[in-house]
Amino acid sequence: MNKPFVSTTMEAKSATPIDFAQRAAALRDLIEQETANPANAKCTPTAVVEAARDEGLFWLLVPEKFGGSDASLVNFAKAMEELSSADSSVGWTIAAQSIGTMVAGNFCSEEHTERMFSGAKMPIMTATYAPSGRATYEDGTYRGSGTYSFGSGIDHADWVSSALVVMDGDKPMLQEDGKPKIVGAFLPREKVNVTGNWNVPGMQATGSYDYELPETVIHESWTFNQYWTEPTQTSRAASVGTLMAVCAGHVAVALGIARRSLHEAARAANAKKRLYATNALSDTPTFKIDFVRHEALYEAARALAYQLLEAADAKIAAGGKLDETEQQRIRQMTTWVHQVCRDVGVYAYGSVSSSLRLPSILAKNVMDAAVAAQHYIVNDMSMIDAAPFVIERWADESAKSVVS
Repeated sequence: MNKPFVSTTMEAKSATPIDFAQRAAALRDLIEQETANPANAKCTPTAVVEAARDEGLFWLLVPEKFGGSDASLVNFAKAMEELSSADSSVGWTIAAQSIGTMVAGNFCSEEHTERMFSGAKMPIMTATYAPSGRATYEDGTYRGSGTYSFGSGIDHADWVSSALVVMDGDKPMLQEDGKPKIVGAFLPREKVNVTGNWNVPGMQATGSYDYELPETVIHESWTFNQYWTEPTQTSRAASVGTLMAVCAGHVAVALGIARRSLHEAARAANAKKRLYATNALSDTPTFKIDFVRHEALYEAARALAYQLLEAADAKIAAGGKLDETEQQRIRQMTTWVHQVCRDVGVYAYGSVSSSLRLPSILAKNVMDAAVAAQHYIVNDMSMIDAAPFVIERWADESAKSVVS
């Protein structure tokens, strides 16, 4: 069993921790230049991948012993928000692959992490979580195959993880807790076949292609528990949990999209006049009131997101674990932030009516925000699951006062 995590990283010990958001911001010009090239319409540009490698942006949540930064959730999220403000597909891909690489570094066996992280360059992982593969187990090895969707960034991945339901005859093998046994396995990218099927209205440049794992024999040391209940490392990410890291990454993408949409709308409104108008669109009462309302929603969503992520970071750094209430509140926040950011994107696009011709960042952001809000962590069930904990918090006597 792992010891409780107590932060000893450079980030915790230094009064000036590495600011990965600044590193991400330094890539903005390159990102905007490369993503404007039609040749990069389906995947993250190679130049951007290499620049993100150089800045260490794929390994923020990887333990230091494997060359990662073991960064806080806030540091991770702010970097991903910055990337997503430059280009939503770039932010989505790097966030998703950062989390996949986090899983590899924190949940795989020591033998396999050594295999993956001891190469000439740091690895990038693509992982999918739906257990659409099947495997059998015998004498320390699994034999399985499967087809998978949403392999974000798989074109430039070094390793790919697939989830496999372990079968006992024609039924899933059950664990002691009654759940089906599901294992993940990171394999070299060349072991899977990319099958395409990525013709989508939003997040087009994430290259989230389908892929197939042909029948393969996998030694058990290459696998991990797909429920992420057995970390093999002591780190921030292992302590906070995979789902919370996923929430942080995807919230950051949504916030980056909304931030860029508000900027583009304000910039266009300052330069545009309506028919017969003498003043810029930004001087009209209607634009003013609608803009400040949506800007306030964005700021409120961002404030709540970072409030909860900062609280999670503080608890983990002190050696604690997030309780059920804290996890459910992050899930609630994640769904709400996506809904707010989607609405901000729709408003920004319609507010200036100047995005009919392509390329259009506002038009792109509308679709990308809508796609982001379709992610499996963004759904009404997260609100329903969180409701008892949130209601109980407000029903407590302490809720009558802000003084605790």
